[in-house]
Amino acid sequence: MQISLKRLFLLMALLLSLALTGTPAQAAGLFGGTSTGESVFVGEVQSYGDYELKADACATFVDKLADALRQQGIAVSGRADLTNEEGRHDAIGSGDEAAKLSEIHMDAIVHGHQFDRGYTAAKLAHYADLTMGRAYFHQEDRLAAWKKSTAPYRLSPEKQRTATAIAGKYGAKYLLFVNLKDFDVRLKHSIFATHTERETKGKKLSASLDYYLVNAQTGRVYEKHIENKKTAQMINFGLGKTGKGMDVDTLLGEVMETSAKDIAVDIKKKGLDEVKSNGMAQP
Repeated sequence: MQISLKRLFLLMALLLSLALTGTPAQAAGLFGGTSTGESVFVGEVQSYGDYELKADACATFVDKLADALRQQGIAVSGRADLTNEEGRHDAIGSGDEAAKLSEIHMDAIVHGHQFDRGYTAAKLAHYADLTMGRAYFHQEDRLAAWKKSTAPYRLSPEKQRTATAIAGKYGAKYLLFVNLKDFDVRLKHSIFATHTERETKGKKLSASLDYYLVNAQTGRVYEKHIENKKTAQMINFGLGKTGKGMDVDTLLGEVMETSAKDIAVDIKKKGLDEVKSNGMAQP
């Protein structure tokens, strides 16, 4: 049976569309760019503070982070749902891999130097109790010494194996997780929610976050706390840039971009070298 050129063209177009739709959609800006041979898979960007940050704020940060990493010559990949809002809230349909990534993120946090059980989401506190035991958090002298340290450490063995498998699936050497703990905009001594549309002419905005770079083969973790505070000069910047005060979401976008660039630069200058080492510290 002969197939006309028109039908052949339509068949090829159909097969191409199936191939495209069969690939999970990815967050904007995640793929492409030059690479120095280092490849990072962004496993999750989420807020594990004692309150929850909007999902779209996390997604916005992901795009800024991906761009910043590419500017450092690092290849970036990730999932469509890498902000993992479903896994964060244990919703039905989040998928096994999303849940596993959330657990790796929590494992890195609870073993880290920055973890404070008294200032954390209920899910993370529960994971900490399950993993470390409640008695662990009453060893005050040991915890105080650990918090002063900046030494890299390792994931628990089970999570290390999971990290290796997931990274291998995406062809990455490292996994990256970001805990957006606290983003504040303070206006005239009042705190406004991030959905506020009101024009800002306030005093201060700040971002506090931790990030965890994991060597997928060894489970070695490099942890870094980043805090950015902008004072009235950021407000003045807004006035000069737009002719009026920025709204809250725009201000958050500015401080998020600064934080994303700080992460990318630190990964390039220090983080990658730290997780490549074979040394290990114990909490």
